Parts: sequence; structure tokens; C-alpha cells
Amino acid sequence: MNSTVASYRIDAGGSSLEEIAVYPTVPEGAAAGNHASDLQISSDGRFLYGANRGHDSIAIFEIDAETGRLSRKVQVPCGGRTRRNLAIAPQGDHLLCANQDSDVVTIFTRNAETGALSDSGKTIRIGTPMCLRFAKA
Repeated sequence: MNSTVASYRIDAGGSSLEEIAVYPTVPEGAAAGNHASDLQISSDGRFLYGANRGHDSIAIFEIDAETGRLSRKVQVPCGGRTRRNLAIAPQGDHLLCANQDSDVVTIFTRNAETGALSDSGKTIRIGTPMCLRFAKA
């Protein structure tokens, strides 16, 4: 609820967590009233995507596999209001964002090498989208 994401280290036995660091999901000076709503990690474990309600953005972080530390790459406008959920397509080439108060799912093209998102120009108009899941064909 405070617009942050934290990374943790799990001990060898898997019985305890140690906080590594806490990172903001919005830029410094962002207006009050924002809260993070969903986190997704790419299947290769290299990138974390965090949705922000209020700031109406998606924060992109790169994950350092050795240290567990995050580095924020960029903020991307999410194409609507009140982010509820993010979903990365099984092939990893798209990220979808459910924008509850805009009645739209925004479709981003995802670069698997850099983690970057770009607007595909495509959306799905649907009333109050809240949860996204991909079904096996």
C-alpha cells in the first residue's frame, strides 16, 4: 500500500527470510494516493513488473540473479485507470494490463531481452476487468 516492492533472501533451509532492500514503484515526487496492485516476474526471472494504481503506470525492474537486488529501469503509462492485474503471455512476448475503471485491457509488446514494454496499439474493451489468466488451448 506504500508504493514499494521488497526483495528478500531465503535461507538454505527455506525457513526464514532476510530483507535485502525496499524499492519505490513510482518516481520520487509522485502524487500521493498511489498504491501498488500487482507484481509479475518474467518466466526467466530477469524482470519484475509492478502495477501502480493512482500513478497509472507499470514499473519495470531488472532482477540481479546473484544478489536479489532490483534496479528500476523505467515507468510505462498503463493505458487506463485503476490497475488491477498484470499477466505475461505464456510465450513471454506480451504483457496485458487490466484497467478496472477504464473498462479496458491494454496489450503491451514485451522485449524478452531488455524487459521493455511498448504499446501494441491493441486493447480489449470489457467491463471492469479485474483478473487476467491465460488458458491452455
